[in-house]
Amino acid sequence: MDIARQLKQGINSGELVFGQRQTVSHCTKGGAKLVLVASNCPESFIDDLRNSHPSVPIHQVTMVNRQLGAACGKPFPVSSLCVIDPGQSDLLQLAPNI
Repeated sequence: MDIARQLKQGINSGELVFGQRQTVSHCTKGGAKLVLVASNCPESFIDDLRNSHPSVPIHQVTMVNRQLGAACGKPFPVSSLCVIDPGQSDLLQLAPNI
């Protein structure tokens, strides 16, 4: 799966939120369907998220935060993003890997 292409499709046709605070907020509200984290996302954030929201699947991509931000078309690093609505993308087919 080309994650960069799927991210662009999800951004254009669905709803994704970027950043650790937004991700935690949507996980708490119950709207999160999947969380994607960069390969260099802090382990403490991933552990806290996994412990406080065990029902939300977390997938760690091979890109670092700068690459993930660029793949999302953002001019800033993105260490985590949350899929609220995948739209036309296949992002929800990504299996949890952490």
